[in-house]
Amino acid sequence: MKILAVNRELKQPINDFVGVDVIPDSAMIQDGKPFFVPDFFNQWCYYAVLAFRVSRLGKNIATKFAHRYYDAVALAVRTSPVVTMPISTAVTTAFDGAFICGAWTQIDNLNENLRISIGDKSISISTANLLINDSVAYLSKYFTLKIGDIIIPAKISIESEIITDTVVVGKINENDCLKLKFK
Repeated sequence: MKILAVNRELKQPINDFVGVDVIPDSAMIQDGKPFFVPDFFNQWCYYAVLAFRVSRLGKNIATKFAHRYYDAVALAVRTSPVVTMPISTAVTTAFDGAFICGAWTQIDNLNENLRISIGDKSISISTANLLINDSVAYLSKYFTLKIGDIIIPAKISIESEIITDTVVVGKINENDCLKLKFK
């Protein structure tokens, strides 16, 4: 299993110049396990993402067929050190605990407009702005998508500093779907 994150903001189009983070499965935390803040940087932040679970094998998938290749969505967060110096992308995106995934929800429950909340911050987004089908088509040009892979089509503009000994709850449309504790 691999996690593929398209490096773009919500309203940014997908083109051949968009970068992709390949995050190993060892970076993922699930099942409400806490995130232990690593000691290799002093300051940390997290930001919200919607993650889509790949449900079938595919390569070079056309955009019009992309909806057939994912079946569930989850609210997740990516953790990252706050750095001011140039540093390897792998260090900031692929360390253990870099990706925290909430509970999966079947895709047919996904509305056109979503209200995403993490802690005390929230935002309304249109699923059209996620460009998930474009992301599936784009990624499948370079990677074979396999059952269980996770696709992150865009960052959501909810970002916060990580404060140790706090619990953060994430919601999609007022339904709790992510709970994480920072230690």
